[in-house]
Amino acid sequence: MLRKKAETACFYIKHFFTSGHPRSQNLKKNIVASFVLKAISIILSLIKVPILLAYLNSEKYGVWLTIASILDWMSIFDLGLGHGFRNRFAEAIAINDQDRAKGLVSTAYTSMSAIMLFVFLIAVPVILLLNWGKILNTNLISEKELKITVLMVTAVFAARFVLQLVTVMLKALQKPALSDVFLPVTNALILILIPILGHYIKNSLFWASAVIAIPPVLVLLIANYILFKKYYKTYKPTLYTSDKIYLKDIYSLGWKFFVGQICGLILFSSANIILTQAVNPSEVTIYNIAYKYFSLPISYFMIIITPYWSAVTDAYYKDEFNWIKNNMRKILYIACTFCFVILGMLLVSKLAFHIWIQDRVKIPLRLSLTLTLYNIFVVFMSPFSMFLNGFGKLKLGTIVAPAKTVIFLPLAWYLSTLWGATGLVVALFIANILPNLYFEIRQYSLLVNQKAYGIWNK
Repeated sequence: MLRKKAETACFYIKHFFTSGHPRSQNLKKNIVASFVLKAISIILSLIKVPILLAYLNSEKYGVWLTIASILDWMSIFDLGLGHGFRNRFAEAIAINDQDRAKGLVSTAYTSMSAIMLFVFLIAVPVILLLNWGKILNTNLISEKELKITVLMVTAVFAARFVLQLVTVMLKALQKPALSDVFLPVTNALILILIPILGHYIKNSLFWASAVIAIPPVLVLLIANYILFKKYYKTYKPTLYTSDKIYLKDIYSLGWKFFVGQICGLILFSSANIILTQAVNPSEVTIYNIAYKYFSLPISYFMIIITPYWSAVTDAYYKDEFNWIKNNMRKILYIACTFCFVILGMLLVSKLAFHIWIQDRVKIPLRLSLTLTLYNIFVVFMSPFSMFLNGFGKLKLGTIVAPAKTVIFLPLAWYLSTLWGATGLVVALFIANILPNLYFEIRQYSLLVNQKAYGIWNK
């Protein structure tokens, strides 16, 4: 009897993965694999927080988070190259143009390397001239240690932006699960190194930053070598296949991603800076711990919808709009489930924080409530954003995104001075979620029904 049930279960599992459109089959396999990898990565990431808090303390950990968020701004200097490359590469694969695909990879790598080298050389004198103690609002760490830390992390981040192009290529090839392997490996390596560091060097921001920042680059370096040497020789980047024609091809779309990218960075990366200046670095820690907890379902939901970016690009260029509609409908049903999960997490949040961070940081109930509401709307809006990225119809976004940023900055500062991290989340909801409820849903509807006109179709 038990054997028969097992055989039946195996039959249904096999049927699930082998039924439907070949593109859908590939999505299912990648989503399931990514779920497993993401689960491992998130568990390791959650374990990492209390270990780092124990090694540094709340204020130093907040300083590290702020430094990392400032350096995330380096990504804007690619001018949308990464996202433009992803769409153009997916298009080349969809029409089976291998020469163009290889040229795009080579051009992306050489251009990103040149950009990041230039950015680093410009950043060095700026970093040395700035007063980092004042910027980070801390007297706990010496100015010398702050400057050395920022210099080191800047160099590492610059290298990472080049090397992570391999993950963009894998996603464009509709193999996101393979790109998701790198994060759990990185987190495992960091968890091994932190206790070793604690044994030899106590409470050092510089060495803690090195242990967090360097492993991702090492993992990506090894991944680039193995993938291009053994599995993707066809697309191996070389200088002689890099061409300004491909660069123009990438940036004809990439600049639109760039506008959204820079505005998104202002909205999210500036959060830590605003809280540091309007309140204090400890408020940054409170915000990030609460945000990390309530965004856990979104991390899993993104596993489901991220593979659709390049799949939608493929379907769009093959005029398979029914496939797009059917899959959006399925995703929105799944979104409802995730919303209930977020509500459940709110009900057990006090206990969860107690178990996770051992009451080292107190999370206000009002912050938990606002993050719950905000993330429920994020879940519903994310599929529309992802599908629009796949369509490559981003002109409207280049107009709406700057307007959202202009609203957010003064509003976030004012509300943060009143309510701390809670005020920041309220500002994010007003500036980011409310405009998307109209513009993104309407544009998706027009495009998928082939009724888009004017700016809605650009």
